[in-house]
Amino acid sequence: MEKLIEILKQFDTNRNEFKGVWDENAVAACFQPCAKEILSNGYFLINGTYIIELGSIELYYHEEYGDIKDYIMYHTNDRLPKKYKEVIDNPQKFPNIFNAIIEHKGYPYFKIGTFNQHQSGVDVTFEKEKEKEKDSYRASFLIRSYRVLKAKDGKYPIGDKTKYDHCSTHIFDDLFYEGINWKNSNTERNSNIEWINDEKKDASFDLKGRPRTNVAEYIACNEKETHIEKGGRSITSEDYLAEVNKKKEDKSYTPKYIKIGKSYYKQDMRLWQFRLHNIE
Repeated sequence: MEKLIEILKQFDTNRNEFKGVWDENAVAACFQPCAKEILSNGYFLINGTYIIELGSIELYYHEEYGDIKDYIMYHTNDRLPKKYKEVIDNPQKFPNIFNAIIEHKGYPYFKIGTFNQHQSGVDVTFEKEKEKEKDSYRASFLIRSYRVLKAKDGKYPIGDKTKYDHCSTHIFDDLFYEGINWKNSNTERNSNIEWINDEKKDASFDLKGRPRTNVAEYIACNEKETHIEKGGRSITSEDYLAEVNKKKEDKSYTPKYIKIGKSYYKQDMRLWQFRLHNIE
């Protein structure tokens, strides 16, 4: 994983060296070189026998004390459970296992390269806690689509036509097929997950960023108990269907509305999804 960690560290370097207006587009520009390297020139090798190749990844970036917010992101203080807020307010009542929560007045920052599992799939994190709170940030990429390949003598099988799986939650079974434990009862070892850099991969990076899949635009609320909510609740089914028809007429068109369950929302239009060409 060291090679992947080095790639992700480049984001912070790019961020520190960035000149210009710091906004959502700047965040994307700083991550794009990392995304290109991850998608075009690397893959996960599991126990030396099979490969998980990423087809698309989605950036999540949130500043706890800055101006750029990503309220859908799971590992942020805006999503801190109520019980943890009680710990912060009354630290003397709780055991010291909560010291990290108390010290940070919220979630501690993940170490770079941590796998964060949640209801939408698996994130690879590259958060950064800095001396000045306002300079700290949460950051990760979600494995949005991927495919499983049989390694040939531990190497990438050039020319394999296996299709990509676009259901991000399937990654649980493929990346952690032995579960997550200190020691597997059958093999007496942990699964070995390696990141392999391989510039011989026949993968072409799509330079065009896209909006993230099923991510609605969020707005901040002033209510005491409701910190975030999805925007665009007033969108009608007619508005949504009109966008669907535009997409049918022009495949390059990006719909501005999405349907999640039985409700319709504004699409978050930040271009934070990165992908390879021809992964449909």
